[in-house]
Amino acid sequence: MLVNHKVQILIFISLMQLYCSCTKKDANPPEIYLQSPLSNESFQLPCDIKVSGYAIDNEKVDRVEVALISENSVTIIQGFNIESDSSYFEYDLSLFVEDRLLLSGNYFINIKAYDEFENFTSEYISIYLNEIPKTLESLIYITSNSNQTFIHQQDSLGNSQLVKQLSGNHILSMGNSRSQHLFVGTDQNGDFIDLNSFTNLWNVPIATPNNLLFIDGSNSNYGDQSHLVLGDGRIISYNKNGNIINTIYSNPQELFGKFNIQEDIVLVETYSSFLERDLSVYFRQSGIEKQRVEINGEIVKIVPILNNEYAIFSQFLNVSRISIYYENLNQLYTDLELPNSIIYDARFINDYLIFSSSNGLYKYDFNLNILNQISSNIKPSKIILNEMDPFIYLTVGDELWAYSEDGNLSFLSSFLDSIRNFIPIYNK
Repeated sequence: MLVNHKVQILIFISLMQLYCSCTKKDANPPEIYLQSPLSNESFQLPCDIKVSGYAIDNEKVDRVEVALISENSVTIIQGFNIESDSSYFEYDLSLFVEDRLLLSGNYFINIKAYDEFENFTSEYISIYLNEIPKTLESLIYITSNSNQTFIHQQDSLGNSQLVKQLSGNHILSMGNSRSQHLFVGTDQNGDFIDLNSFTNLWNVPIATPNNLLFIDGSNSNYGDQSHLVLGDGRIISYNKNGNIINTIYSNPQELFGKFNIQEDIVLVETYSSFLERDLSVYFRQSGIEKQRVEINGEIVKIVPILNNEYAIFSQFLNVSRISIYYENLNQLYTDLELPNSIIYDARFINDYLIFSSSNGLYKYDFNLNILNQISSNIKPSKIILNEMDPFIYLTVGDELWAYSEDGNLSFLSSFLDSIRNFIPIYNK
C-alpha cells in the first residue's frame, strides 16, 4: 500500500511538471527588422515590390505575414503567410501589384511576426503607388436596322470587325470600362456582354411585353455600378457581377423617364400622362422621394453642370427648352426656348453646353446666355466624349463625325446601317 502511495505521488508530481511545462507562457513578441522597401519609396504599377528583412524571437518565430494595405485600411493584397521554425528568420518575397483600378496614392506594407504563443509584432512602412495610366483600348460601334443590332469593334490599330449580332432593333446601349462589359438593350432583349470575349454575362428580365423599352442608362465609377431605367417604373442598379444592389420604384400610376444618377441622389422625370410631368429627386440608397418640381414638356436630357446645378433639356410639341435646375433650392428656371426644334442629345464641355437638334448642332454659353450654331447641316443623334483626345464624336445617320475644340467638323467613317451608338472603351 505504501509503495502504491509513493507511486501515486510521483505520478502526480510528474503530471504537475508536465502541466506547468505545457502552460508556460511567453509574453515576449518577436522583433521585426525591415530592409526593403524603403520608407516612402515610389512604384509605378504594374510592379513587383520586394519585401525583405528578418524577425527575431527569444524562443521561436512561428510565421511572418505580409500584406499591402490602403490608407483607409483596406487590404489590397493578402495571403503571404511564411512559416518558420527558428528564433531567427529571414524573409524575402515579392508583392506583384497589377490592379488596373488602383489609384495613385499612399499605401502601406504591413508585416506581422508571430511566435508559437501567438504573440505578434506588427510594423507598417509607407510607400507610394503610381496608378496604371488610362488608355484607349478599342472603339465600339453599334448599328441597327429594323430587326437586328450589330456590334462592331475597332482595335488600337484601326482594324474593325463585327463581333456580335443581336436580334431586335437597338434601343439603348452603354459601355463600362471599369467592369469591362457592355449593355445592349433591344426591343427584344437586354444583355450585359463581356468586352473581351463578347459572350453574354447576364440579361435583364423583362416583365411584360408592354414594358419592353429600356428608357435610359448610365454607369458610376463609384462601386463599378450600372444603372437602368426600365419601362415598368423601376431604376435598377447592378454591380460588376450582375447582382442587383438597389432598386427605386416609381409612385403608383407614375412611370420614370430620363434620369441622372449621382452618388447620393437620383434626378429623374416622373409622369402620369403626357401633360403631367415632374422633375423628381430621390435619395439613391433608400429610394425615398426627396422633392419634385413641375416641368413643362418631356425631358430629353439631364446634364450636370455645377455642384447641385443641372441643365434640363425638355421638349413640348415643337418647342425645345433649356432650363437650369437648382437642386438645393428645388427651383427650375427656363434659360432658352427654341421654337420649331427637336432636341436629340446634349453634353457639358469646358463650361458650355453642346447640343444637337433638328435645326443643327449648337454651342450654348449658359452663363452669358449666348447661343452659337456650329452647323445647320450636321444633326447628330448622339454626342460622345472621348477622354483621350480633344474631339467630340457625332453620329449622323450612318456616318461618324468629329468636332474639335477649334470649331472644325470632319467626317471620319460610315457604315451600312444607322449608327445607334459609338462607345470608347478604356483599360479602366
